[in-house]
Amino acid sequence: MVEHQLILFGPPGTSKSHRARAEKANDLGVDKARIVPVTFHPDYSYGEFVARLLPRTQDKQIEYHVHAGPFIRALAMAFVYQLEAFNGRELQNVVLLLDEINRGNCAEIFGDVFQLLDRDDDGWSSYEISVSDLVLEALEAELERVLGYPEPFSELPERLAQCLARRQLCLPPNLHMIGTMNTSDESIYFMDSAFKRRWHFEFCPEGFDQVPPEQCGALMPSAWALTWQTFVTALNRFIRERCTAPRLDDKLVGPWFIKARRKINTQALSEAYPEHLRVLEACAKKFGTLRGVQESKTFDETLKALAEELSEANQKPLLEHGGYDESAQLKFTKIRSESGHANPYYCSGKGIKKFKSDEKGLIVEDYLKELYEFELQELSHHIDRADIVGKLFFYLWDNVFERDKSPLCTLLGLEHQQLRTFGQFVEQAERFVECLCPKPIDIHALFETEFEKVAAASEEKFDFKFDKA
Repeated sequence: MVEHQLILFGPPGTSKSHRARAEKANDLGVDKARIVPVTFHPDYSYGEFVARLLPRTQDKQIEYHVHAGPFIRALAMAFVYQLEAFNGRELQNVVLLLDEINRGNCAEIFGDVFQLLDRDDDGWSSYEISVSDLVLEALEAELERVLGYPEPFSELPERLAQCLARRQLCLPPNLHMIGTMNTSDESIYFMDSAFKRRWHFEFCPEGFDQVPPEQCGALMPSAWALTWQTFVTALNRFIRERCTAPRLDDKLVGPWFIKARRKINTQALSEAYPEHLRVLEACAKKFGTLRGVQESKTFDETLKALAEELSEANQKPLLEHGGYDESAQLKFTKIRSESGHANPYYCSGKGIKKFKSDEKGLIVEDYLKELYEFELQELSHHIDRADIVGKLFFYLWDNVFERDKSPLCTLLGLEHQQLRTFGQFVEQAERFVECLCPKPIDIHALFETEFEKVAAASEEKFDFKFDKA
C-alpha cells in the first residue's frame, strides 16, 4: 500500500525521484499522464503552489488571469476521475509529486492546505477548509478546461458538489502526494513536527539492491578492475568509521550519486576469435576436394558455435551477415553452394571445380575476407574521472568532511598542511581511490613465487606443482 502522503528520504543518489515515479506511482496504477510534478525551492510560495493572479498583455492592455498551481491541477484531475467513477468507470488515482520538498518553506507553501492532510479511514480529508474566490475560480477554470463545458461544479458527485457549494475544499482518496528529500541538504527549511506527523516517511538506503548490473559493475578509473559498487561500499564504510558528523545517514553516498557513462568498444572478429577463424580457413581449403561436403558441414558447425559464444548484441548481426537459415542444408546461405547433387558443398575458387562470386552468392574465400573485417561491438559502462572529481570529491570536501579533514589526511598519509585546499585534494584523486580499494593480492601467485625461491635456494633439487585448489 502507498500512503496518501508519503516522503521518500535518504542520502543523495538513492534514486528517490525514480522510485516515486517508477515504483510508487506504478503501485497506484498511475501513468505519466496522471503525475503532476513540482519542485520546491526557497522562493516557492503558496500562490505558485495553489493559485494566484498573473498579468498578461493582450491588445496592449494588461489583464489579470487566475493561474492554477500544481495543487489545484492535481485536485481538479482527481475530481474528474471521481466524476467518471460516479458514472460507472473504474476510479483512477492521481499523484502530486513534490520533489525536493524540504528545500521549500512547507509551512508557507501549504498554508491552509495543511489542514487537508489529515485523512479518514476512507482516504477523504477529515476536515474541509474554507478558501477564497480566487482558489475556487482557479479550480473551476481547470475543471472546465479538462471537462470541456462550463459550470462543472454542478456535475460533480454530491459530496464534492456540496463541499464546493459551501466554498470549501477537501481531498478525495484518489489524490496521493509523494515527496522526495535528500537528508544531506544543508540549505533546507525546518519541518515542524505537526507537518511531519501527517506524512509517512520511507527511508531509501544506500545499498545496491535492485540496482542494474551496468551501474553496479561500472568500472572506475583504476589500475585494476575496480567496480563502482566495490568503491562506494568501501567509501561508505570509511565514512561510517571516520566521519565525526552526528547524523551519518546524511553523509553517505547512494549508488546513483554518479550515473555510469556508456561506451561502445569495437573489435575485429579476427582479433577476438583468431582460433575459430583458423579452423574455418582450414575447412575452406578443402571445399574443392573429395571432402568438400564433410568440411562444409564442419564449417557450418564451427561458425554457428562461434556465433553462440558472442553476446546477444553481436550474435544476431553475425548470423544475419551470413544469411543463416536453420532449415537449409548448408546454413549460411550468403556463401554460394554447389547444389546439383544430394549433398551440397560450399563453393571455393580453388580445387577441381573453380567458382567465382556472383548473384548466387560469395565463394567462401570472399566471405572469409568479409568475416575477418566483421566488427564486434561491446557496450561497457564506466565512471568518468571528471564526475568523480567534480561531484563526489566536492561532496566529500564540502559536506561530509567539511569540519574535520583529518580522516582524509590519515587515509592519504598527509600532514594537515598538505591538504588545505580542494585543489590539493583533487591532486590526490587516484591515490584516494587506491587507498580505499587497494589492488587485491594474488595469493596463488605469491605462494608460487615463495615456493620457487625455496626451491632455488635448496641444495637438493626437487620438482613441485602448486595446486591452486
